[in-house]
Amino acid sequence: MLLTTCPSVMTGRHFVARSSFLEPTEADLHLYRTLAMKLRVQPPSSLFRYLLPQGQHLMHLGDRATWVWANLLKIAQAKWPDLPSYGNIASDGTCLNSVVERIVYEAIVPVVPDDVAVDLEAAISSDSQRRFHSDIAVRLRSQVQHIEIVGACGSDRVTRNEWEQKLLAQFDRRLLVYEAAGIQPEVWYLDQMLEPDRLRQRFLQIVAGLRKRVS
Repeated sequence: MLLTTCPSVMTGRHFVARSSFLEPTEADLHLYRTLAMKLRVQPPSSLFRYLLPQGQHLMHLGDRATWVWANLLKIAQAKWPDLPSYGNIASDGTCLNSVVERIVYEAIVPVVPDDVAVDLEAAISSDSQRRFHSDIAVRLRSQVQHIEIVGACGSDRVTRNEWEQKLLAQFDRRLLVYEAAGIQPEVWYLDQMLEPDRLRQRFLQIVAGLRKRVS
């Protein structure tokens, strides 16, 4: 709760007035900007559950009606015109399926070697080409490593609402497809999106592993 002290018209003394809980505080806005600049994309509200206690109010704003979060975006963009864009379109124009996938894409693209390809929505296997695709596939010659990006929860697999439960259940069904195809994907969870440097390290470890397989 944000409290401000205002002079009383009748007595000259001070009383405490409450600012709207549905409005971001200055601390909220600065935390939002810090994370946006770090990720190279304006972050979804779901990420702030992993930045407690500082991100608690932002998390609650994201749980409210869509206009509440839209109001925060409007205020932040007016305050800092240099913020990266919001949404699933990457800075190079690539369209991703979600903001969370864009976070990963923005993190790894600067370090992709010239002989390595990053495929979006690559078929998990030839017999499931029309139905099941990985979020990202890292490809070096004939070797491929699939990456699944879970936006429904963190690595603890704790969900906060029915929509996230549904998304997690869909992901678990995708894992069964991988298992049937004899493929072991890399799985990157929502809480891991907070550290793009670590995402880059994991990506380069995948590339190193692929090089060993083709040598």
